Amino acid sequence: MKKVFLIGGMSESGKSTFGRYLDSKGITRLKIVTFMRMVMENEGHSGDFVEWNERAAFERPRWLHEEFTKQFLRWVNENGIECCCLESLYGPDLGLYMREQIGSRAVIVWVNMSQEIRLERQVIRENLASIEEAKAYLLPRDERKVAWHVPDIEPVADVLIDNSGTIDDLYRAADAMIAEHCPEVA
Repeated sequence: MKKVFLIGGMSESGKSTFGRYLDSKGITRLKIVTFMRMVMENEGHSGDFVEWNERAAFERPRWLHEEFTKQFLRWVNENGIECCCLESLYGPDLGLYMREQIGSRAVIVWVNMSQEIRLERQVIRENLASIEEAKAYLLPRDERKVAWHVPDIEPVADVLIDNSGTIDDLYRAADAMIAEHCPEVA
């Protein structure tokens, strides 16, 4: 594996749109939860995933990061993946662990968009009647992300993506990141 982009950001900041664009450019889009589920299954746990994941992250974070990284690296090697992106970081720790283990092949990416713009776009995307409806949907999700320390990703990110402009602006930012970190794909 040559490069993995670990994508983080607040709710509805454009992480998935960014990941889908990277995928369209040959950077395989993967979900962190897929590999966390593999860790859970390898441990022999068959209960509720969310409960297991939260408990493991609290009680055994280093172990969880080690096992995640082993599963991820094994899978990408078995599948011949050279460049990929992983959505969505739920805090800085996994990204920092992967950077520690695989060096500059791990690139932490923060997709940023102000709350105001996220709310405005939510109204349009979901055809809501008001910003208040969007707040009822978005703000509880943001509270959970804050509790998980998602905003702490931004200060450790290698790449900061401003998604407050147009979709073409986002794509240009993605192209610039690809050219810098994965030129063989560009």
